[in-house]
Amino acid sequence: MTHDSAPEIEAVGLSYAIHPDPRMRVLVPDTLELSEDARSLARPESLTPVLTLARDDDPGVRQEACRWLAYYRGREPEVGEALVALTHDERQPIRIWAVSGLARRDDPRCVEAEQRIGPVDEELRSDERLLDVWRYQRRQEAAEHS
Repeated sequence: MTHDSAPEIEAVGLSYAIHPDPRMRVLVPDTLELSEDARSLARPESLTPVLTLARDDDPGVRQEACRWLAYYRGREPEVGEALVALTHDERQPIRIWAVSGLARRDDPRCVEAEQRIGPVDEELRSDERLLDVWRYQRRQEAAEHS
């Protein structure tokens, strides 16, 4: 179901946003259809459930919501606020996704938030997302010099 992009898939996915089983809620973000450039949703009201899932009690659900938000390019301020909140999550992979999402959005809060990632676990040291703040800083430097 999460590999199809039919509009009815999104509606079915959203119906599981408040399901009692986190194994169902974790699938919701993957059912939401983004435009080709990830700047808009097929249905703008779909953002609200993802923002709610970003505050879910289950860490797996929070991680999937955070991953989705990290790729989403809409300019809604609530997305940046949710990502900043997720930089304080107890799980390092979630913090990494959140900092990466801020950097990809060119949100200057990514620089300070990067410190909250903490010492990186061995299995995550080669993760490309850890370079997103550096990439953000290079983009900012290039913009200042142009």
